[in-house]
Order: sequence, then C-alpha cells, then structure tokens
Amino acid sequence: MLSVRASIAGVVYRASQGHRRLAFAVEGFYAWLLARPVGKLGSPRITMVVVGRNDDYMPDFIGRLSATVAWNLHFLATDVVFVEWNPPADRPLLAPVLAARFPELQAYVIAPALHAALCKNPAVPLLEFHAKNVGLRRAQGEWLCATNADAAFGLDSVRRVLGRAVPPSIVWTAQRIDIEWQAGRTRPLGIIDSIGYRRIVPYTPYGSGEFVLAHRSMWHDIRGYDESQDRHRMGCDTRGVAQMMSHGATVRRAGKVLHLAHPTSCTEGMQPHHGDWAPMDGLPYHNTEDWGFSRLRSARIAERVYRLE
Repeated sequence: MLSVRASIAGVVYRASQGHRRLAFAVEGFYAWLLARPVGKLGSPRITMVVVGRNDDYMPDFIGRLSATVAWNLHFLATDVVFVEWNPPADRPLLAPVLAARFPELQAYVIAPALHAALCKNPAVPLLEFHAKNVGLRRAQGEWLCATNADAAFGLDSVRRVLGRAVPPSIVWTAQRIDIEWQAGRTRPLGIIDSIGYRRIVPYTPYGSGEFVLAHRSMWHDIRGYDESQDRHRMGCDTRGVAQMMSHGATVRRAGKVLHLAHPTSCTEGMQPHHGDWAPMDGLPYHNTEDWGFSRLRSARIAERVYRLE
C-alpha cells in the first residue's frame, strides 16, 4: 500500500511540475509577443552596470556577457558601463573587445594594486560590489540597473518597468530563474531561452544581484554598496537593497531575471569560494563621499575604455 501511495504521489508531482513548466512557457511566450525594442518614445534612459575579469571563473565569460549585453540593450538598457576589476597580468583585457563590439558600452579598468590595497580576503580576486560602485558612480542614466554578466532581463520585468511612471523612491527587484547555457555557444539568446528553466529561485523583496534597478538619485543617496565589506561577496546585494529601504525606498517586484547557469554558480553543486557573507545588521551603513573611487583620475587606453589610477 505504501509503494502504491508513493507511486501516485510521484505521478502527481511530475504532473504538477509539467503544468508549472507549461505555465512558465506560456507566460514567457506571451511576454515575448508583447516585447518591443528599447528606445520607444518616453522610455527612461536606463544604464546597465556590470563587472568582471578574465579569469575563467565562469566558463566562456565573454560569450555569456556578450549574449546578455545584446539582449538587455535590445529590450531595456540604453547603455552599459562595464568595470574590469583586477585583471590578470597574463590575460588580455576584456574591455576593449566589448567596447568595440558594443558602441553603447563604456568601460573602466581597476588595476591589481588597488584591489590588493582594499581586499582583505585572498580567496576573492574580484570585489564585486566595490566594482559595481565604480560603475554606478559614473553611470549617466536616469535609472541604473546593477546586474551580472550572466543575467538577461526577463521580458515580464521589461514590460513592467517600461510600462509605469514611478517616483525615484521605487526600487525594482526581480526573481532569479536559472536557465540552460552551454559554454562556447555562438547563437544569441532568443525566445526559446526565455520560456524554459533549469531552476526557479524563490523571490524575496531584496531580490538578487542579477537585478537591482533604482533611480540614479537613490544610488547616490545611499552612496552605493557597502564599501566596508572588504572580505565579502555573498549578501552584499541584499544589504544594498536594505540600505535603500532604510533611506525610504519602496521595493516593487519587476518580474523575472534569467540567469545563465554555470557550474561555479552559488546554486550549483560545484562552488568555489564566494567570499564571506555580508551581514544584515549595522544599517544604514555610511560610505565616504568618495564612494565608487570618484577621485581617481581616468586615462583613456582605448575607444571608450579608461584606466582609473
């Protein structure tokens, strides 16, 4: 009798999962039918801020980043700020390649010496949220979206954000959906990628590092992410949203953000050192007026690529 019950439960579970996937696909296809390229009359200027380094942390990094930048520029972002942090001495820079590929992209390179002076965790070669602050401080859009190299904005999020006029106190966060992506793929992201999933990550109002969209004035009011977190990566994103709440922000759920799965992701089994967890106490935090290293001089090293020194 127990085995019969278990079998029935298995059938019900598989049926419910199949229904869930079908509903997800239908919703995604509907959003795609209604999607329009960015730049329509009345749309705000949205700058996408993303960071990285050429160290193989993520397989086929530049391929993934190129795919997500192309998708996000088509549907939501007006321009991109890319920050290349602590580039390895034995690898070529990513920034000139990306700037040549995307006229809407501007890049800043942070030298290893600055990283060495700041980082207190030898297992963390990229202080992700210090790097994002560099981009957020220099971004010129009306709204700024802090995101990741492997994140494509869900089309339901695009429609919700572009379809509403909201005050600067609103902060948009999104639910992370892991989708399949094969390293070395040359085909761009398309409708098929946006209607299936590998894993659904439960939503919280704090969202995830893949999508935090706030007005430029809000980012400047909170002075970016907490720069005292010099051993950390995990939790720095949600700490930043909590900082916005402490400054009077209201969080709204945009929709989905699609994360291109890779084995070194925090949701996969193979996990490298992601840095210490940032706490949620001690809020609000207080960065200096120089947050984002605003006093550093910029030296042009390629078209729309600058080294900060």
